[in-house]
Amino acid sequence: MQYIVIIGAFQALISLWFLRAREKKAISNNLFIILLSAIAVHLIIKFVIFKFIPDESIKQQMNTFISACYGPLVYLYTLTKSAKDFNIATKWYIFIPFFVLMIGYLTISGVFFIIDRVDQRLLDLYNNVSMIVLFATNLYYPLKSIFIANKTHNKTLFSSDYSIIIRISGCLLLMDCIIIISKVLLYTQPQDSQIINDLVRSAAYILLLVICLLILRKKLVSESPSHTSTNTFENPILTANNQTETVIENKTIDYESRFRELWEKLDNLVVKQQLFRNYDLTLDLLSVQTSINKYQISEMLNGYKHKSFYSYINEYRIEYFKQIVNKAIEKDEDINFLSFAYEAGFKSKSSFNRYFKEINGKTPSEYYKNIVRQRDKESAVF
Repeated sequence: MQYIVIIGAFQALISLWFLRAREKKAISNNLFIILLSAIAVHLIIKFVIFKFIPDESIKQQMNTFISACYGPLVYLYTLTKSAKDFNIATKWYIFIPFFVLMIGYLTISGVFFIIDRVDQRLLDLYNNVSMIVLFATNLYYPLKSIFIANKTHNKTLFSSDYSIIIRISGCLLLMDCIIIISKVLLYTQPQDSQIINDLVRSAAYILLLVICLLILRKKLVSESPSHTSTNTFENPILTANNQTETVIENKTIDYESRFRELWEKLDNLVVKQQLFRNYDLTLDLLSVQTSINKYQISEMLNGYKHKSFYSYINEYRIEYFKQIVNKAIEKDEDINFLSFAYEAGFKSKSSFNRYFKEINGKTPSEYYKNIVRQRDKESAVF
């Protein structure tokens, strides 16, 4: 079991290093960093206990408080990816069980150290209470995360985020299933308690290792396209300064022959996958999701299509907004401009109104009234 623990801790540290080195400081990324840090600390503590603590009751029975934060962290990650303008500070209370168990764990450890022995009754009390708390938090929050992910999939939640949420939540739920199975086995076969405890803990540590690998895999997959696409450049290393010089020097280049196929690829992906509906979409993120280098996208937009990144994206958002408004009118449904704007990918009312007026030459209300008038005229004719 010690080998599983140390391998898991090492993998968590590697994943943590990779995440900090490669990923930008987004809130969701910070949550994964905290999750990996918690797993690493959890497994390191267990390794120290197995290696240096002689008391078998501590090795086999004392629950670690750190796993009480796994479910809440996955839940917060789900909310940051699926809810618009979500503020994680509003959910501070979901970590109360974690801090309560931490205080209990440290207090009991201190008592055992002071009295220089293990009080079995105190240990059993802590284990029973902590097991209920751990089971509840790692049951409720993963189930809640799966529910939210299924509800927002293909709306505000992208497939890669949906996949990682479902899989990590599944691992946590599987841990709870293992706990139930172990309790049944301990009740029916108490003589094999040590073997059962070893198997249960080994399975739990393997699942923690799987969670680390899932996070690492997601980041590797999301990072690789932007790196491989740089090979299409004659010079793969470009800074902001020499990129500006390149654009100036290439003003006379035939953009049509150079970028036609690449532009069709970009535009098709934006439309088919509805990438414009992500209100946090940036040039860097679009580059990752389309496997096209961000400097190429920028040059195509500025030199080939003569528009900014946000103008290009917001044109599709406005068009999508108009489509859902027209469908709502046809079905005689209630129309909420702001709700439809958020659904189309806009992050604020002011930016929506500004771009709508800029692109269509009229306000959303004027556009709506015009559509209704045209519909009434057509109805009168027939």
